[in-house]
Amino acid sequence: MKQDPSLILTEDVDGAPVRMGAAVMIVRTEADDAVAERFLGRVGVVVALVFDDPAMQYPSDPLIQVRVAGVGEDLFFAREIVEVPQGHFVAFGSSSSG
Repeated sequence: MKQDPSLILTEDVDGAPVRMGAAVMIVRTEADDAVAERFLGRVGVVVALVFDDPAMQYPSDPLIQVRVAGVGEDLFFAREIVEVPQGHFVAFGSSSSG
């Protein structure tokens, strides 16, 4: 049986690109980004940092698990999310258009 080397953290990590609980908007920065359309332009909250290869990724290059109310959770690269200033949005899951 092969052991899974992944590291999933639900606490802040010094050197990580985001903090737990941060409000973020899902964005597409490159034409070939495989961001699911249902998440695109939505605001969610960071719930975990996932390091598939901890020796190479820790602490600055995790996949970022984001929960969007009414949509679900998914993993994103740091380039696919933008932090949203507190008070900038009305409710989690709202689109960028209002």
